[in-house]
Amino acid sequence: MTSSNCYQLAILETSDLHCSILPYDYYSDKKSDFFGLAKTASLIKKYRKLFPHSLLVDNGDLIQGNALSDYLKQFKVIDSKTIHPIIDVMNFLEYDIATVGNHDFNYGIEFLKKVTNQANFPYINSNIFLKNPKNKNLKGESLFPKSFIIEKKFNANDKIKIGFLGMAPPQILIWDKHVLDNKIIIDDIVEAATKTAKELKKSGADIVIALAHSGILPVKYIKNSENAVYKLSKIKEIDAIFSGHAHNIFPGGKVYDQKEKFKIDNVTGKINNKPVVMPGALGSHLGVIIFKLEKLKKSWKIKETFTELPNVRNVEEDSKIVSLVAKHNVKVLEYIRAKVGKTQIHFHSWFSTIECSYASQFIQKIAIEYVKNKLTETKWKNLPIICSFAPLNTGSHGSAYINISKGDLAIKDICNLYPYDNEIKVLLINKTQIKEWLEFACQAFQQIKSSDLDEINIINPLFPSFNFDCIYGLTYEIDLTQPIGSRIINLLYQGKEIKKFQKFAIITNNYRAAGGGNFPNVTKLKIIYDTTKLYRDIIINKVKNIKEINFELEQNWKIKQLQSTVKQKIFFESSLDSIPFHPKYLIPYTKDLNNKRVKYLVDMTKI
Repeated sequence: MTSSNCYQLAILETSDLHCSILPYDYYSDKKSDFFGLAKTASLIKKYRKLFPHSLLVDNGDLIQGNALSDYLKQFKVIDSKTIHPIIDVMNFLEYDIATVGNHDFNYGIEFLKKVTNQANFPYINSNIFLKNPKNKNLKGESLFPKSFIIEKKFNANDKIKIGFLGMAPPQILIWDKHVLDNKIIIDDIVEAATKTAKELKKSGADIVIALAHSGILPVKYIKNSENAVYKLSKIKEIDAIFSGHAHNIFPGGKVYDQKEKFKIDNVTGKINNKPVVMPGALGSHLGVIIFKLEKLKKSWKIKETFTELPNVRNVEEDSKIVSLVAKHNVKVLEYIRAKVGKTQIHFHSWFSTIECSYASQFIQKIAIEYVKNKLTETKWKNLPIICSFAPLNTGSHGSAYINISKGDLAIKDICNLYPYDNEIKVLLINKTQIKEWLEFACQAFQQIKSSDLDEINIINPLFPSFNFDCIYGLTYEIDLTQPIGSRIINLLYQGKEIKKFQKFAIITNNYRAAGGGNFPNVTKLKIIYDTTKLYRDIIINKVKNIKEINFELEQNWKIKQLQSTVKQKIFFESSLDSIPFHPKYLIPYTKDLNNKRVKYLVDMTKI
């Protein structure tokens, strides 16, 4: 900037790295051009050269999420002598500040603190508190410092105080209840941010930055919601927001198109005229907000802001970072490549959100057999057992699908089929509750209206696929001409209508049983079987004890056919790899070679 009292400051953000240091997909066991902090680091270096006055921040969900993180925790690699490799890399990159996300709590508070204490930069969070040791209903000390002020010098005379606050979803209390030991209290994001932002201003912060591990939508805010960025943008004292959690990009994500009436500018990256950025996940993008600042007599003025979101495609990885993690990577590859069994089935998830899949049904069959054995000596032994399971790895980027060929199965393949550290829970449920469960899950689809002419995606982009629970052990159809809440028809057990008060044992996981996904009334259901054994370990043990995996796929649920064609173009997106295997009701329409995706037209008369 030309004026002697005007300066540029760039704040660079990573978020939702999930321990993805190398551009390597451990589950498919091959390099990726889509992600990896080693690639993001090259963008960081580039922007630091462009903007000598810059800060580097991380927005959480750092230490969990891939085979490397699982290996480090399972084999207790991290101790007083061994620094966590992701922290080692961040120290090398000289991060300035960071906050935590919900998945950072997956391994418990003790492990989280052990890892964050290895950082050469401050960790903050404004809405998570330890319980008062004298009264567990009251808040005690904050788990991390609530805020932090960084003083940035432009020259000998001019320096700016930048205040940071950090927020994480209150749902951590639900999602990680089994490892938190009732130790923490989490305040509402907006209330805590409002209070902390005012405190930062009173403490002398010239500008206030929110590190919000929280999504942007919906626009309507309900207290204690996990996605609060839109509401945060209305807080007067907050000048910019670095967001995350939703694994999307902003600006530029399709879900934020045509939201101008809500003052969401998906081109410039402003929400209610505040700069906001969300950098995808796994290091796929670098979030950048550039501030043009003017020094006034006693304060600073933000004259202008610009948001940029470079991605790592075709970006070289940083060789130093590769070397920092090399010894751990060798051990992880050795671990994930260990053979556990064989399969005659080609497992994939390319179409698992619109039809039954071998990948999902394989897990459901194993779970039912396991639970049946466990209930044999209990009073619940005669209950019919059903299993709820949502399709996983359904394409957050071009290669993020299950694609396991026939032949040998290794640990990496089981992790691909079931990537989460979840435990089996079994609940007592009746017909009404089953239908309620399924109706909620069917928000995964958009409604088909014969009168509409607009092209629509059959999948609802605002509803995560990991909440599309499919129940095996029953048969049912999904009528997409009906609104949400009225879509489940022909719900049967063993070909017969379910009696009103008939009881079932439904298998789910600890995340869902504790309220994850906000399924209605699930937390009120009686738990009739509980275990701390990991779902994934149960699958591995089963695979080791059978000669070869082979079974017939049961079409126990399906989307209802339409009797006549509709004027709408209804489409479905999947991986380019899916084309040789697509069902007849899908017609390849357009291909996105850059992102390795295909758009299919859906023939609803043949589905």
